[in-house]
This record gives sequence, C-alpha cells and structure tokens, in this order.
Amino acid sequence: MTGLSWAIEPYHELLTDELAGESQQALDAELRRRGIVFGDRALCTVLRPRFVTPEQYRFLRQRLAILLRAFDRAHRAALADEQLRRQFGLTDWEAELIREDPGYPAPSPVSRFDTFYETDSNQFRLTEYNAETPAGAAYGDALAQAFLALPVMRQFLRRVDVRPLPARHGVLHGLLEAYECWRNGGGGGRGNRTPRIAILDWREVPTTSEFVLFQEYFRARG
Repeated sequence: MTGLSWAIEPYHELLTDELAGESQQALDAELRRRGIVFGDRALCTVLRPRFVTPEQYRFLRQRLAILLRAFDRAHRAALADEQLRRQFGLTDWEAELIREDPGYPAPSPVSRFDTFYETDSNQFRLTEYNAETPAGAAYGDALAQAFLALPVMRQFLRRVDVRPLPARHGVLHGLLEAYECWRNGGGGGRGNRTPRIAILDWREVPTTSEFVLFQEYFRARG
C-alpha cells in the first residue's frame, strides 16, 4: 500500500452500517457536548479523521520553519528600512504603530498557516497566513478528542497506532513567552508573574464556541 492507504482502507473496512451509524451518533453527541460548532452548525460532518504519517508531519514542520525564518527576516528588514516598509502599503496609523516596541521579538506570537497538503506528491500549498489570530487550534484539539472517543476509532486503535497533534498548548506557551519578554524587557519588570488573558471579539461571530474552548483550557492551566 502507498501513501496513507494502509491506514485509510482498514478504517473504511470497519465502517459497517451498524458501526458507522453508532459512530455517527456518538460524533454528533460529542460535538454538541464539547461545543465544537461553527455558528449553528457542527464543525465536522464526516466520520474519517485527517490522517498524516510521522514523515509527512516532519516534512510540514521543516518546510514551515523555513517560511517562518523568511518572514522573520522580512520583518526585521522592514523595521530597519523605511523605503522597504513602504512596499507593505501600511496605513498612517499602522506606520506609526510599527515604530513602537511591543516588548517581545515576534511580530505575531500566535499565528496560523492555512495550507493544502497533497499526500501523493508530498507537497503543500500555502493559501493564507493568519497573523492576527490562533483560530483553529482549540477546534482541532477538541475534535481529535471527540474522534478518539468514537466506537470505530476504539476498534481502529487495535490495528494502528494513532496519536493526536495537540495545538492549544502552543498558543498558550506563545502568549506566556511574549508576556514574559514584555515583563522582563519592554514592560520594565511590571505586571504579575501570571498574566490575565483576554479574548476580544464580537459575541455574534460564528467562532464564539472556540473562544469558550480556549477559555476553559486557559482556566484549567491557570
């Protein structure tokens, strides 16, 4: 078997009408219980999780690390060169704000790459870089936990070693590291050892449920 067929085919074989129906009911219940919704609809409507091999995961980490280093170089160069900075088309208030030192080195400590990964060709296509929000990390973690609780996954785990790829801890560590840098550097030693984390957005946005997931996660580790 090539690619991920060695995992996908056995998983599909387990999805008999009876087990698939039982697993779908369990998934629907888990999504409601955990609040894994986008607006008023379930975040996931299919029974198969997204599988990646350890090699594919390492490949993505290596390639994205290269991109992050390139972004860091572009950021540093733009800060040092006003003529280069004009190419970014900043508004007046953005051009003024960028001169202020936030107290931590990373311009966006909690950001997200949106990519499409082609398993057959072992290539990925970057579609968007969300530098202003870590959205998706809490959804992904909660969805992985929901899938691990499904009847079909319990049987599948007897055949294949499956491990989730947690992400919320990376968001929390990024926030805490930025705060610590500010506190010991730009913040001049101000602030408490443990910061307060505020989640700011409109209540009517469809991602409100993920804010709640992050809130619960932060409080559990506070």
